Amino acid sequence: MSAAPPMVDQTLERLDPLSAAAARPVATGAALLAIALPPLVLVTRGHEVVQPLWFVVAYVAVLAATALLLDRSRPTRPVWQSTSAQVFQLLLMAATIASAASTAGANEQLRDDWAPLVVGILLVACTPYRPAREIVVWTGVHTLLCAALGIVQAPFAVSDVPTITFAVTGSFTVAVLGFAAAAYAHSLVTSTRLWQERAWQSAASAVRAQRTGVARSVQQRRITVLNHEAVPYLQRIIDTPTVSEEDRDEARRLARSIRAVLVAEVQKSWAQQMLDDVVARRPRLNIVALADDPDDLGRRSSLERRTLLRALAVVGVERLGASEVHLRLRAPEGRLAVECTLAVPHSLRDARRELRSMIELIRGLTRRFSLREREGRVVLEFEYGY
Repeated sequence: MSAAPPMVDQTLERLDPLSAAAARPVATGAALLAIALPPLVLVTRGHEVVQPLWFVVAYVAVLAATALLLDRSRPTRPVWQSTSAQVFQLLLMAATIASAASTAGANEQLRDDWAPLVVGILLVACTPYRPAREIVVWTGVHTLLCAALGIVQAPFAVSDVPTITFAVTGSFTVAVLGFAAAAYAHSLVTSTRLWQERAWQSAASAVRAQRTGVARSVQQRRITVLNHEAVPYLQRIIDTPTVSEEDRDEARRLARSIRAVLVAEVQKSWAQQMLDDVVARRPRLNIVALADDPDDLGRRSSLERRTLLRALAVVGVERLGASEVHLRLRAPEGRLAVECTLAVPHSLRDARRELRSMIELIRGLTRRFSLREREGRVVLEFEYGY
């Protein structure tokens, strides 16, 4: 099973998908603002656009970047991967270069360029979805690019100031917004990690405090079940003056049965124990719960992953009314792969609607997710490891 990403590569979307989903309206508003700025500049300072084709190219690049941002920030999408994030940044660079080309020779006030402002706004919009280090690196790239374009356009400016001034004025906006976005992304990740660590420490303390009582309760239930067979036999032997060969055979059978029950209890995987506990909450229902975890991967998983597996089982039983729950855990190439099959009285469409919140949570925490129907059962598959 792969380890969690380093602190510098963490994002709010990976740590707390629900908070990232709540931030999407802000990202949507920023994207709409970025789309609206170029036409507004064209209306107010259209005389500076001497190459309309390059302006169209720049605007198309902005539209593509905002479309990519809105698509990758949807709660139903997996976490934003680095490849498409690099494409996003390259589109912003293309928009900056094309915008400068559209005003070549006519740009008199570099501080009023729309491209650095749009780039800065979109960098702020992607703070819940990209790590702070990546935003810092790309902010530096955009800042250098805007500074270079400012120097190239300096001879056409109306102000008679040193050339370095145009580099600063041309890149100041994107630098301020970009580095502020990186600081905000780092603050989000740090505060979320701190809250989670405190929450897990509290949960672990509660588990340690209750572990002895839970183990004793489980052992007492097993002893009670065994007594239904062992005690009546022993009572009959006491009341009988002689022990027959049939009594000896029955004693051997009971001994093997008791030994098998105790061995099965000791060797039971964490996944099976978890399913048994979930099903025990509804003793009146005839629920079949089986776990296929020969390597006991559930016991070796982190507390966060075990919590998600338990939540999935609880939702399947209590919300979907599943009559069968089959949980399968494997570790291909060191990654934890989970398959959960539920026999529910719902169609795939209804099950998807009932599981919407759980699906969004799983997609935010895992690398790959799928939901399909197989032989009349709903099958959820997901895989950890980014």
